[in-house]
Amino acid sequence: MVERKIVQVDDSAPLISKKKQKQAVIALGVVLGIVAIIVIFIVMGTSQKIQKIGDYRVTKVTSGSLTTSTEASGTVVLPTQVSIVAMAEGYANLLNVSVGDSVDKSTILAQLDVPELEKDKVDIENDLETQEISLEQVVISNEYAIKELEIDIARVEDDIIDATKDVEKAKELMALKSSRESDYDLAVDALKSLENQRDDLKLTLEKTIKQGELDVRSKQTQIKQNNLNLERINEDIEDSKITSPISGSVLTILDKLSVPGSLIEQNSELFTVADTSDVYIDLEVYEQYRTALKVGDKMEVVISSNVIEAEIIQIGSVASLSSDSLAATIEVRAKPIGNVDLTLGASAVAEIPLGTKENALLLPRGSYLTSGNQMYLYVVKGDTAVKTKVTYGTISGNEVEILSGVEEGDQVIISSYQGFIDQDEIKLVE
Repeated sequence: MVERKIVQVDDSAPLISKKKQKQAVIALGVVLGIVAIIVIFIVMGTSQKIQKIGDYRVTKVTSGSLTTSTEASGTVVLPTQVSIVAMAEGYANLLNVSVGDSVDKSTILAQLDVPELEKDKVDIENDLETQEISLEQVVISNEYAIKELEIDIARVEDDIIDATKDVEKAKELMALKSSRESDYDLAVDALKSLENQRDDLKLTLEKTIKQGELDVRSKQTQIKQNNLNLERINEDIEDSKITSPISGSVLTILDKLSVPGSLIEQNSELFTVADTSDVYIDLEVYEQYRTALKVGDKMEVVISSNVIEAEIIQIGSVASLSSDSLAATIEVRAKPIGNVDLTLGASAVAEIPLGTKENALLLPRGSYLTSGNQMYLYVVKGDTAVKTKVTYGTISGNEVEILSGVEEGDQVIISSYQGFIDQDEIKLVE
């Protein structure tokens, strides 16, 4: 049989003491207090008052035409440039211009000293004088030789007349039996001898005339060649006076030209001259806009803080990487409209119109575009304005395109959002 022990309840102690119970109640109260405070803060935060503003500007979203454009950078170029070189070796003598000077075809840019050419010129002139004297001698000699032969022929002709008479006389005497036949034969032989002499003289005269003509032509050819050589030498000497083949502006000058006596080698580049009236602006334009461009389109170009108008005259057909290697570009050449003074190599920035977009939602440009660097607008709804996410499109001139988020006729705050950009909704106060 199992023995059971009976415990009296009144005689047993409690499991938790009263002190510990009191501490538990206090801890629970603290926790509940903290929770209550948190709840109060949350409620207060959610019930925060809406911010009020009274200094603002409002406009309506409108629908209209928007001229789109793209910005392009470029450089001022002078495509018509000529390099002037030394035609012969010489020495620097006179320099009459400086870089930037305007010149024309009659301006003597510089003068070279070319002693070899001067020496050659003297030699040719002396040779030419000798040949001219020689020509005179040939002409005179031929004239006198011809005259002598003509005189000899005339004398023989006279002798032939006399000999003819002698033959006739001998023939008559022979017929009369007054002379011998041998006398007649001698007279005939004398006549034939004179006729042969005359023929020989005429042949010599013809030969002398032709030979004289050849000698004269030979001398004249030599003189002509020397005159040609002298003309070339004079041209080379004249080339030592350096002039420009075009009117324009001096871009570069060989340094040696400013030091008299410096050796200037043949074919050295002395000057570069550019036609400043033929000035262009070459621009880098993104290839994607090629179809929107056409020759004759006008644009505004900023060069050294000056704004000028220019016209597209050429659109490149071959694309290349842009200077930053991020996109494909084409070269567009524009010509300034009117008389402008541009510096070669000056940087240019152009605003090129690309076309017109119809029925675009538009707002004026304003400080709201950059407030907080956010893509939001505050759209007016009665006496409040609600922060609305939008998508901006093209910004052109004083207008900005809105692609989404608002509709035509919506009223939008266009003053700065800087003071309330963190608010989803604001109260408008007049």
